[in-house]
Amino acid sequence: MAGNIKGITIEIAGDTTKLDKALRDIAKSTRDIDKELRAVTNDLKFNPTSVELWRQKQTLLTSKISETEKKLQVLKQAQAKMDAQGVDKNSEEYRKLQREIISTESKLKTFKSQLASVGNVKLKVLSEQFKDVGNKLTTVGNALKGVS
Repeated sequence: MAGNIKGITIEIAGDTTKLDKALRDIAKSTRDIDKELRAVTNDLKFNPTSVELWRQKQTLLTSKISETEKKLQVLKQAQAKMDAQGVDKNSEEYRKLQREIISTESKLKTFKSQLASVGNVKLKVLSEQFKDVGNKLTTVGNALKGVS
């Protein structure tokens, strides 16, 4: 992990901080989001038509994307700082940082596709609910034909 890279200080929102501390803060926030996201996903197994649960999952994925983008920004700042300091691009630290950037970009892409699929599932759930309402109204309408 990039937290193993020593001596890199970066600037986040005007505040300079060590790379490992910045990544630790982001990782803690991400763990909290992951925990809640797992709970919502588990609840969706038992109630897949709950629009509120889908909304929560969408909100949590949006937060996760935001945190991952922050992490990627921090990592890219660290890489830029290493480049400015003339660190050998074949050094172990630089390669670790590059691997972490590539991994974070892949995760970000995955989270964005999950968010897109949540939106699609939410629309499918709503369309199924509207179909149910439509079928019930048709049944009531057919029953009223006999009365009139």
